[in-house]
Amino acid sequence: MPRLIEPGRHAWRFHDVDQVGLLIDAEDYYREFYRAALTARRRLLISGWQFDSDVALLRGQDAEQAPAPVEFLKFLNHLCENAPELEIRILAWDFHVVFAIEREWMQKLVFHWSTHERIEFKFDASHVENGSHHQKFVVVDDKLSFLGGLDICDHRWDTTQHKNKNPLRMSRGEPHKPFHDIQAYFRGSEITRSLTDLFHDRWQRAGGDPLNLDDIAGEEQPPFEVHGLLPLAATRLSLNRTDPHGSPDGPKPCTEIRDLHVDVLQAAERLIYIETQYFSSHVIAEALERRMRSAGRPHLEIVLVLNMKAETLKEQAAVGLSQAKQIARVRKVAAETGHALGIYYSLPACDADEQPEQATYIHSKLMAVDDRILTVGSANLTNRSLSVDTELNATFEADSADDAVAASIRHARAVLLGEHTGGPEIDRVEGLVAHLDDLANRADAGESGCPCRLRHHPSPTEGERTALEIIDPSALPFDPDSEDHADEDRSIFVGGMGSALRHLLGVVTEKM
Repeated sequence: MPRLIEPGRHAWRFHDVDQVGLLIDAEDYYREFYRAALTARRRLLISGWQFDSDVALLRGQDAEQAPAPVEFLKFLNHLCENAPELEIRILAWDFHVVFAIEREWMQKLVFHWSTHERIEFKFDASHVENGSHHQKFVVVDDKLSFLGGLDICDHRWDTTQHKNKNPLRMSRGEPHKPFHDIQAYFRGSEITRSLTDLFHDRWQRAGGDPLNLDDIAGEEQPPFEVHGLLPLAATRLSLNRTDPHGSPDGPKPCTEIRDLHVDVLQAAERLIYIETQYFSSHVIAEALERRMRSAGRPHLEIVLVLNMKAETLKEQAAVGLSQAKQIARVRKVAAETGHALGIYYSLPACDADEQPEQATYIHSKLMAVDDRILTVGSANLTNRSLSVDTELNATFEADSADDAVAASIRHARAVLLGEHTGGPEIDRVEGLVAHLDDLANRADAGESGCPCRLRHHPSPTEGERTALEIIDPSALPFDPDSEDHADEDRSIFVGGMGSALRHLLGVVTEKM
């Protein structure tokens, strides 16, 4: 079976790994980040879209048994106090003022005033106009790393059960919605070095001093065995990026994630499974349409798990109408061509006397095709994630349809579907959409004995159809598909919160 992933076009670098797998939802990721960081002796690098200094990494019994503080910033201080050579660097997107109400206020001052001298925090405003930094990854010394859709911040923590009410699912003293996401874990020095290179490049672009990149590969490090991992049998992976700046050793601009998705969708023979926070990319919708209209090709089972609706008015303006347009498009093509297409959202788990208060928020960014390819990371299927934002994915490819990697991809997909339906794992391919439709139909009808949490996605709603008759979403500035296709004077992502505060706070922060 010929390889699909091409160096240069789809991948920045390929790496052998000693161990790899998925951590499903923030309870497992935060716990394993915490445990891995306790082993750090020289270097801890953390890149994200958003951080909160006081987010609790461990909760419940995990917190009661914790060997160190569980709040993020206090925990980092503890690490430096107990590892005399450890240096911690945190790189956050320099967010626009439109996000200010959602972010920890005066965060740069918090991280300067309240931290050990070997912890350094920077806002990164080096993105292109109309773009943002959206990569979420962690490097622990030279062996362990994480990559995916999860930030270390409020409103992200949840368990795989996604209970309707969970007293541990709190942010800033208030309960928050059920939340689903995925983070990949890697053990191996090759990928860790590449992630260190990527972090170092962005750190310097953000104005940071060069990092101490002494080779620590030969140093003895504490053993670490990850808990709660959904293992993948892969021993090799590729790193894939979106970055309009490119990199010192790569093309400019870099659209590896977009090109990977388009080409893999075209190659699909049986099954496409996608979880994504947003589905507004016209490039991805076009790729799905081309595949569905390909003459003489097998009919596909296509499953999309999305949010029921945009989280905020800002999200609705940014991607809601564009997503409704793309959903209507692919549904129309599937009906015309006979492909099986199911688009769903998921409800939380309720007790017998409960009604769900809101849907589980899907924040993951994962695609599995034919159990041959699995890609996971930070990139949503939006125009901006595939063009102007900086994003990072990891991709695994099976050598054959019946090898161990293919089996582990299929198992991961089955586990995820079991989580979304609230039932057992679902590992079937043939008739998958019909099976999921049957579960969703029975659940919608309130059929006795059908506890399925999966529901048919309502978009495009009547209101969205009416709006689409008078508004062209591609003319809006919020989800550009290139630097040239957005009006920088109207974009919500021009500049950053840091630039708004820098004059006010510059003198103070420079003296700390």
